[in-house]
Amino acid sequence: MSLSRHPEEDHLRELLAAAHRVLYHQGLVDYLGHCSARVPGTDRVLIKPKHSPRVRGLGGLTPDDMVVIDLDGELVEAGAAGDAEGPPAERFIHTEIYRARPDVSAVVHTHQPAGTLLGVIGAELLPVLHVPSVLTAGGDVGTWPCPLLVTSPDLGRELAGALGQRGLCHLQGHGVVSAADDLRRAVLAAIAVEQLAEANLTILKTGLRPRIIQPDELSRLDETVAAIGGRWAYYLELAGLDPVAAVPA
Repeated sequence: MSLSRHPEEDHLRELLAAAHRVLYHQGLVDYLGHCSARVPGTDRVLIKPKHSPRVRGLGGLTPDDMVVIDLDGELVEAGAAGDAEGPPAERFIHTEIYRARPDVSAVVHTHQPAGTLLGVIGAELLPVLHVPSVLTAGGDVGTWPCPLLVTSPDLGRELAGALGQRGLCHLQGHGVVSAADDLRRAVLAAIAVEQLAEANLTILKTGLRPRIIQPDELSRLDETVAAIGGRWAYYLELAGLDPVAAVPA
């Protein structure tokens, strides 16, 4: 471990590699998309390297591949390939959300199909499924009405403004952003968005009015759904990772 590294960085690298693999297995990212984690108490951000001939499907990323940037998006520490592969062009999605939201420790950007399509048609993410509705705060998703790649701080600030104090935001025709205080929670919320979006798209085809889970019911559900650790272990196992060994405590 580098002498300059924060004690938690090795754990965060393992967690980021696992998060990318889970999202890849769920079909929410392919060779594009990225997760990041803010190193506690610092301006250091761990993030996957940019797509390149070596960095292809996100399911193959390793902890050592991750690079470190600061909140200006500048490379601080290269990954396994050295300076040849810096951070992704859309790193400003992450840095500007971190600037605006001290409560956020992890950001996930996906190109998930159903969640993106629901945003394109401007349909609400109605809370119609119990656990996914809890994980998405009742389907509370902001919308950034812009299809551009977020390749500048200005665009990152616009996106952060559209996200506001929520945990989720549609990027028009582009994908979804999930922000949370825990990378596992951000990944699980992105998965829940896709589950809810698929259900809502099916409901729209019927032309029928669904029964919406009510706020008081959501509050009661929130007290009874399984803990995050168990749910995370399930998705690790689905992605072919050992739930015990993949991410050390």
